[in-house]
Amino acid sequence: MIIHSQVRTVRQGFTLIELLVVVVVIGLLIGLSIPAISQALMLSKRTACASNMRQIGMAMTLYANENEGWLPTSSHTSASQSWIFQLQDYMGGSFDKARLCPSDPKREQRKQARGSSYVLNEFTSLDVTDPFGNLIEASHRNLLRMARPSQTIVLFTVSDRVGVSALNDHTHSRNWSKGWKSVLADIQPDRHRSGGATADHTKGSANYLFADGRVENILAAKLKQQVDSGINPARPPL
Repeated sequence: MIIHSQVRTVRQGFTLIELLVVVVVIGLLIGLSIPAISQALMLSKRTACASNMRQIGMAMTLYANENEGWLPTSSHTSASQSWIFQLQDYMGGSFDKARLCPSDPKREQRKQARGSSYVLNEFTSLDVTDPFGNLIEASHRNLLRMARPSQTIVLFTVSDRVGVSALNDHTHSRNWSKGWKSVLADIQPDRHRSGGATADHTKGSANYLFADGRVENILAAKLKQQVDSGINPARPPL
């Protein structure tokens, strides 16, 4: 006689403590992943911005080659056309994309207003004259005459405080000797950052285009140190 024994399998659900442990672990994983995702997104936009600046730099070089070394003028000199539109023929189909930084919160407004997320350095785009038109200080607008192109910044990232129209296309960097607030009135040194801005905008960094076509990412805190020490980072070295 064969006796078949039956084995009853008892399945139990998660206890309340186990469920709480799972919830806590998931919460920790989410807490760890969000900053990492935010950092990766910031770096991606920073890279895209740098690519935009390199394209603009190449267009500037082509423009200068066809104009005896002269770089494009700002709206201060040519009110009918901002410098960025003077480069349009040299940038082709990438023009609209390249003139707008993906991290610029006003990029769509600037696009509609024919503006740009980038502004020319006053030192490399504007002469200083007296009320009678006499030259006080010549600009460093000619690449062929520029003393140190590799150390001369020609393009900055525009400040969120600046208007979106094509008329707002250059800095007033000769005033930067007045201090950090005058810098913040023109440019956004913390354009690329994770999280919110600090009161003095020294958390994060921004990209800068130099006259030789090089793009460098500079920490906002480092730029502020220069300004605080009396150095105007926009002034071309002699």
